[in-house]
This record gives sequence, C-alpha cells and structure tokens, in this order.
Amino acid sequence: MPTEVLAEVQNGLAGEQADGAARAGAELRMRHVGAADQPELLHHGELAFGIVRLPVTTPGLVGAVVWDEPLGVVMRPDHRLAARPGLTWDDLATQRLLWYDEGCAPGYAETIPAQLAALGWRAELHPVDDQQALFVHTLQTACDLVALRPRLAVQGETQLHWRPLPTSAAPRERLAVTALAGGRAARVLAQVAERQGWPFLA
Repeated sequence: MPTEVLAEVQNGLAGEQADGAARAGAELRMRHVGAADQPELLHHGELAFGIVRLPVTTPGLVGAVVWDEPLGVVMRPDHRLAARPGLTWDDLATQRLLWYDEGCAPGYAETIPAQLAALGWRAELHPVDDQQALFVHTLQTACDLVALRPRLAVQGETQLHWRPLPTSAAPRERLAVTALAGGRAARVLAQVAERQGWPFLA
C-alpha cells in the first residue's frame, strides 16, 4: 500500500463524524488485513473501513477511490529489458509475471491479467505473497521475471526499475476506501469523498 494512500485516508477520515464535523482528538487506527478478509470483518463490525484494490466483487459495500494510477513494468535494474528504449509485447512475452497469491486482491488479481491478454500479453503468472520485502527479493532472483506497479508506488526504490507498458491504455491500479452500505461508516465515507474529491462508488 503506497504511503501516499495511507496519508490521504488518514487525513480524510480521522475525526470525521456523520454530520461532517471534526471531533477533537479522534484517531483513525490502521492495521494490516488481507483484502479477502476485509468484507467479512466489515460485515461483523470489526472494521469501520477497508482499503482494497478495485474491482471489489463482494456485494453490499460502497467505496471511494483514493488512488488511480496506470500500471507499468517493474524489474531489477540489471534486467536485460531495463535498458531497452521501449518495451514491446514481444519483449514481455518472454517474461513471467510476478503476481498476487491466491486470496490477495481477488477482483484485481483476475481482471488485470485478462486486460493484459486483450492487449497482447498472455503472461505466465508467478504467484507471491504481497509483502514488499518478498516482492523485491523474488524479482532479484530470476532473469525472466517482471511485475506490475504504478510508477509512484516504486519511486525511490533503488532495487527496482520501472518501464511503461507498450500501450497508451495501460491497465490501472485503483485503490478505494470501502464501508458497509447503509451504515454510519458509509454515510461518513460519502461525506468525506465529496469534501476530498474522491469518486464515490455506491
């Protein structure tokens, strides 16, 4: 999760009440919860809000988009494709795609490979747990392995090299704050989304 997203959500939601008034001293406590587990925790009231990659396939949730960036190819700096003036789909056809393990970002994990296939890259998927250290380590260990991330998500990461996909219509990573439809958290989220300019998904 990019730190910019966490800061945006923290600034937007902390201390917000259903009537839009800020509550002095209120805090927004965050914890790491897998995307596949968030809907159940929202339904049971153990979470007020979740942050997930879109699309969300679980019914009964509303969301507000806080991040919407085009995806590009990420590789180790000494990868043979790193110095190419421009990548082609033929270049990428020789590469496996480091991708989400089963259960991580379910809707996103299914739709992005399908979009890539429609563009011309039927990637062989190499599943990995979505932890940054493991993600970086795995990319360093294979010469035919690349990943997909928005440029801003890997900016300043010296162990990774980012290249644009060979299309003007690259698939996008969209992150949204979600809440259980019809509840107080959903009303708060709708108010915050309007104030912050976050696109709201009912």
